[in-house]
Amino acid sequence: MELKEVQYVLNKFVPGSNIIELKEAKEGLINSTFILSTLTEKYVLQKINQSIFKDYKKALENIITVKNWLIKSDFPYQFPTPINDKYLTINNEVFRLQPFVTNSIVLQKISNNAQAYEAAVCLGTFYKHLNNKPAKKLHITIPYFHNANHRLKDFFQATKKASLERMSNAKKLIIDIENQLQLVKDFDFINKSLPLRTVHNDTKISNFLFDEKAQKVKALIDLDTLMPGTVLSDIGDMIRTYSNPLGEESVDFSNITANNETIDAIIEGFCSQAIINSNEKKHLRFSGKAITLIQSIRFLTDYLNNDFYYKVNYADQNFDRAKNQWMLYQTIQS
Repeated sequence: MELKEVQYVLNKFVPGSNIIELKEAKEGLINSTFILSTLTEKYVLQKINQSIFKDYKKALENIITVKNWLIKSDFPYQFPTPINDKYLTINNEVFRLQPFVTNSIVLQKISNNAQAYEAAVCLGTFYKHLNNKPAKKLHITIPYFHNANHRLKDFFQATKKASLERMSNAKKLIIDIENQLQLVKDFDFINKSLPLRTVHNDTKISNFLFDEKAQKVKALIDLDTLMPGTVLSDIGDMIRTYSNPLGEESVDFSNITANNETIDAIIEGFCSQAIINSNEKKHLRFSGKAITLIQSIRFLTDYLNNDFYYKVNYADQNFDRAKNQWMLYQTIQS
């Protein structure tokens, strides 16, 4: 978006405000995000990807509901939500404006296990403050988001429709994944035995804003995927994204390996705050292995579908991401 367009959108939210600085945050894979500075305030403007978030109105209702629950329970972290609890539709595009969390930084990957621990403490605190809240009242805005059998169905459909070139490139990885299907099915079976909770569903480190001077979390952000679910989704995604020192975009496949000390820090930090039962605790480490395999399947499925879901910067990026996750999966201890 050009400055003129962003200025027009901002004035729909905050009449009379003038942008003095504009930056695009290009790290996100789904929504388009811009950091706006005016003379008096700083904002985050996002354009919602309606192809992915088809039920964005219900997602907003979830955000508002959870925000109100957390306000009543004195949640100690910032939880920035859309200004005036609303989105605006302009020329068939959907926008939201949120306050910028001052004196905060975004980490694209952890540089030490203390950061993993602090993010997990924040997530555990989130679970503690929502422990008695009726998660079933939230909308399911992305059906089957972490349903493994659904992801497998999408995967097998993609193998039937993919181009010969992409099928040929991915042949070995497809066979490798097909040999691990029992673990994917086990994930769904275990989930059925766990309590329904309010789940963030996207717990990568960049969604925990850190104080720019201290190694402490200030805010939990990126709330589009707030839904009912189980703890395995959140801890599994933490393990998947934090334990890989090279990150999911690395193509140095031979050196991709899970840092199991990081996994220990995640589980310790989370369990220091969260109120969960023994069956949930029992499967936290397993969730990391399962979610990593599922993510490899999701990246590979998108590659076979010609990159519909995840943004790519080159032709085989989703295939490389799938291989990256496959290598990580093999090194996570059960």
